[in-house]
Amino acid sequence: MAGRVAVVLLLLVFAGCGAFGGAERQTVTPVPVPEGAQDDRVEPAVAEGAVDARRLAAAHRRATRNRSYVLGMRLSLEWGTQLVSLVVEDRYRYQYRTEIVDQQYTKRVYATGDRRYIHDERAEGAWTATRQPTPVSERLDPDPARLVEAYLATNVSVERPRDDCDSCRVTLTATDPPAAFEPADNYSVRATVRPDGLVQSLTVSYWDRSRNAPVRYEVRYSAVGTTTVSRPAWVRQRWGNATDSGPALSDSH
Repeated sequence: MAGRVAVVLLLLVFAGCGAFGGAERQTVTPVPVPEGAQDDRVEPAVAEGAVDARRLAAAHRRATRNRSYVLGMRLSLEWGTQLVSLVVEDRYRYQYRTEIVDQQYTKRVYATGDRRYIHDERAEGAWTATRQPTPVSERLDPDPARLVEAYLATNVSVERPRDDCDSCRVTLTATDPPAAFEPADNYSVRATVRPDGLVQSLTVSYWDRSRNAPVRYEVRYSAVGTTTVSRPAWVRQRWGNATDSGPALSDSH
């Protein structure tokens, strides 16, 4: 990304650091979809010939706030490629994994609501188990809603299904960079938006002239409303048969 927007998002990328499409092998089974989950519709964020990127980002946050889902992100910048995976059952129960490709760095987090387990290959105390629950919103680096707001703040084309279909997705495309950007070549953004406002996919690519390097972001949501999270193998291997509600474990190892 170019300009001021690039600085903000690069800081967000470095603040976090899973494989694209799933943290290890996840349990994905049907769970009840909350009542009223479809009440927040994408309109009026997406009008016939225009998109209000800020309102669409807000609709996306509402649509994911009380839902389970699997989120995969691939972020390719001039310094390398970061893979992020987030598997969410609820606000405090999730698995997070991030990897910087070719830099031998991986970080894993498993949160149960009452406990948080971390394996950070970069930190000196690589293994941690603590009673410090962290909401999933604090693991969203970068936050997909911010990406929606930043990259779709331009002239966007809206493609709707031919038939009048309230349950069908809307496709958004743009080839002009947002006004806040410094010069960027070959700008392309494509997003798929569900009727409830959830941006199910977002792909952005362009050539950043200020850094003389390509930029590409890929964001994908799947298993929305049908995801559960179970204790991962790396937690079982490190802490054996300890339970999430059992006696306190030592904080660092």
